[in-house]
Amino acid sequence: MLPRHHPYMIKFIFPLFLLLSPNAFAQSWSGTKNTADDAIYTLDHRATFYCGCSYTSHEDNDGSGSIDDLEACGYDGGNNASSRAQRIEWEHIVPASLMPARRYACWAGPDGSRGRCERQNAAAQAMIFDLHNLAPSIGQVNQSRSNDRYADLPDGTSDFGACPIEDDRGSFEPPPCHRGDVARVWFYMHDTHGVRIPDDEWDMFVEWSENDPVSPWEAEREARIFVITGNRNPYVYGGGVDDAGSCEWE
Repeated sequence: MLPRHHPYMIKFIFPLFLLLSPNAFAQSWSGTKNTADDAIYTLDHRATFYCGCSYTSHEDNDGSGSIDDLEACGYDGGNNASSRAQRIEWEHIVPASLMPARRYACWAGPDGSRGRCERQNAAAQAMIFDLHNLAPSIGQVNQSRSNDRYADLPDGTSDFGACPIEDDRGSFEPPPCHRGDVARVWFYMHDTHGVRIPDDEWDMFVEWSENDPVSPWEAEREARIFVITGNRNPYVYGGGVDDAGSCEWE
């Protein structure tokens, strides 16, 4: 069952990001990661988004942390395993490079950069620092995915041990238990910040959302973000909760 706000019903409605004020929380990238670490993914839920590996926060001011035991969670970085496999990194579910901010003068101009947009542009800050779009990832997985778009990939396309992801040549597939979570973040970012979703990906996200309902943790995460920012994700909030949407590590 789809969330209360069916994505087909609002795909062609006037974009909500034109009506909403920028996220009042937006301050800095390091501060955003630290807030995610301290107030959202707290001691009751320190597990990476794609693989479910537990981690320990460094309790500092930039949200950094270390993976507890890669073997225990079955992650295998293969022959290309790097030091980034031992740490968490905060990943944008919708990559910053696919946000409208990438086309702003503060980023695309002759002297532009993502960092300049983060420092100088309120609309870019609201997109890049949006907590709804942020999740902890094994650093190597974040490195491997990079700016890849999500896609349906054949089983066995890649091998990360027990971590149920696939990655291949610009495409990345999340685990089945988080495909709906991913879809609902993309729908939210589309409505709130004007992120473009091609028609084929839109249809895929609708299917993912239908097959992977809102889990108790996804609903709790959304509620914690709302307390901090005042921004709701309507694809998560108010649409019902189903344990069938939970990953085994949740």
